[in-house]
Amino acid sequence: MFNGDRLLVEQLRRYHDRYAFESALETGTHKAETTRGLARLFPKVWTVEVDINYFLQSRAALARCPHVTLRLGNSPDAIRSLLPEFRYPLFAFLDAHWYEYWPLRDELSLLLAVKRPKLIMIHDFQVPGREFGFDNYFGRPNSLDFIGDLLPHNECRYAFNHRTAPGSANRGVLFIEHLLD
Repeated sequence: MFNGDRLLVEQLRRYHDRYAFESALETGTHKAETTRGLARLFPKVWTVEVDINYFLQSRAALARCPHVTLRLGNSPDAIRSLLPEFRYPLFAFLDAHWYEYWPLRDELSLLLAVKRPKLIMIHDFQVPGREFGFDNYFGRPNSLDFIGDLLPHNECRYAFNHRTAPGSANRGVLFIEHLLD
């Protein structure tokens, strides 16, 4: 889960203990490692994968998780269709990337437009002052400069991870608490 970063798992558990999330959304299922972890924490999980091969592999891996719904397709389109089904407070893990279309801004816009409590966790994010890994797309870093104009500062609190677990992928994360107490 979270590329082997047990500290991120512990941080998510603390958020979950505090807010009692009703459901979770994941974009970028990949091989369903994080999805299986989310399935152990949340009563309902939706996950979206755009790559047919990863989708098929994940479908087999999630066959024994009846409370997980796996969708094939573009994550913003899937989010748009799933919005009426989400249960709040919602945990959203945004990790869809690697192809020419980088959906992060569209995913965020859709999620933040719904004025219901949620925690959004953006993976592979540039953490100021830390040497954590983060993604770049066509020379543009996954950073506050890329998404800052979308964030409703009067509705949100923000936090970064400050450490990563030894042996993990050493990736940066941004947490956005949207309309949470």
